[in-house]
Amino acid sequence: MKLVIVAQVAALIHCLRKQIVPRLLSISRAARLVGTSRRELQQRVQDGRLQSFEGMIRLDDLHEQYPDIQLEDTTMLAHIEAIVEQALVRAREGRGRGDQTATPDLETLSRRIAELAFELAEAKLQVSNHVILLEKIKSRLSEGARGTKPELAGQFTAMLEWLHDEISQLDGKNRTHAALTARDSVLRVIAAQVRLLPSGHEFFVPGSDSILEAGLSAGLALDYGCSNGNCGKCKARVLSGEARQLRHTDHVFSAAEKEQGYILTCACTAVTDLVLEAREASSEDDIPRQLITARVRKIDRSSPDIAILHLRTPRTQRLRFLAGQSALLQFGELEARSFPIASCPCDDMNIQFHIHYEENDEFAHAVFERLSTSDSLVVDGPLGHFVLHEGEIRRPLVFIAVDHGIAPIKSLIEHALTLDACEEVHLYWLSRARPGHYIGNVFRSWDDAFEAFRYTPELIGDELDAEALTARITADNPGLAQRDIYLAGPETTNLAIEYALLDAGIPPARLHRQDM
Repeated sequence: MKLVIVAQVAALIHCLRKQIVPRLLSISRAARLVGTSRRELQQRVQDGRLQSFEGMIRLDDLHEQYPDIQLEDTTMLAHIEAIVEQALVRAREGRGRGDQTATPDLETLSRRIAELAFELAEAKLQVSNHVILLEKIKSRLSEGARGTKPELAGQFTAMLEWLHDEISQLDGKNRTHAALTARDSVLRVIAAQVRLLPSGHEFFVPGSDSILEAGLSAGLALDYGCSNGNCGKCKARVLSGEARQLRHTDHVFSAAEKEQGYILTCACTAVTDLVLEAREASSEDDIPRQLITARVRKIDRSSPDIAILHLRTPRTQRLRFLAGQSALLQFGELEARSFPIASCPCDDMNIQFHIHYEENDEFAHAVFERLSTSDSLVVDGPLGHFVLHEGEIRRPLVFIAVDHGIAPIKSLIEHALTLDACEEVHLYWLSRARPGHYIGNVFRSWDDAFEAFRYTPELIGDELDAEALTARITADNPGLAQRDIYLAGPETTNLAIEYALLDAGIPPARLHRQDM
């Protein structure tokens, strides 16, 4: 009898530890739960402070690392109440599924809540069964403690006291876990998580955004074409979870594809957490060249000799590119000119170019003197190989821009920060004239906002001391030879800096150069 009771107690304690709260969270969801970055949690995993099980983190370990998390924060509850109210308002007003909003629509919201309600019912049933079993075990132990043999009675009494102590400890721990789980449930209503295979990339789908829109906004290079449900290039297979179609599509799936659970990511949102088998671009060779007519949205005269050109593509024909690439621009009958794209691929409808004024440049004259927001340009691209690759993003990065070489560098940095995977990013912007740091306020704001980003503006005058610059960069960035360095600017200046870096022991494979 004693062995049976011991086995029952051990099994119950194991079940209580395992079932009352979810044991494992993805790194992305854990980061959102405690209000930190994925990079920070990944660093703790690498340092051995956190254990990871196939990309998942135990709730126990997470709370041990962040014991001071505010569990009684009511702002999340207020946020979820606001989401419900907005969804009801949109439903009453009869707004269509194409309405773009930061909150889920009523149907998506109700299905997410229904899933959580089902999980809660399952958990309550498990707890109820455990409570019944626990009371039976307590009763059996109490009967044993009242037995006639003193030596057995003492053992039963000690076991009963141990059981009470274990339950007390579990109760305190599970109250904390319950608060964390409640916060996680709110986050799951606000946004569903998508995991892509085979890459393992993760992102969240806020509101009623399409899966494609959310993935691009997260900096991922998902495959797509028309973005309008016609071409089928964005199709992906649902391995687990539930997606819902947002808008009508003309693409026709084969019977086999329907059976296997294929969807169009441009036309569907995530109702619950999803695992998708989807194509992603792993290099610049995976992205086709495109010809797009884009409208001039705005022209900023940031300095006397720089115009920042903002173009907007049609919704159904966006420019797909990788950060750091270039495109040919053609205006009227003027010869097409190649310029680096200065914006992030995460916003593929709004693309940016920095146009440098030169006296003998007809295209630059047209931009500064004739171009207006009523005009359109032809964009032909993307072109070039000055891009970040998967392994490089996860290493410390150093960027060196000379004058208007900042354009492709800005695109690369913005992409790296969007991915939230880079360990450290340091930008050096070298300018020959004092007003040369024409968007320095952007990088200063990033320096304030991102722990991983540092910005160092430099005035170099007409003569660059490349050796002194290299010594400065080496001192600022310990282990420089283990970092990837991206360099963009005029060819002669680039060469001087490159030779100095190579002389300082930087491996050629770690050095990437873009001549302007």
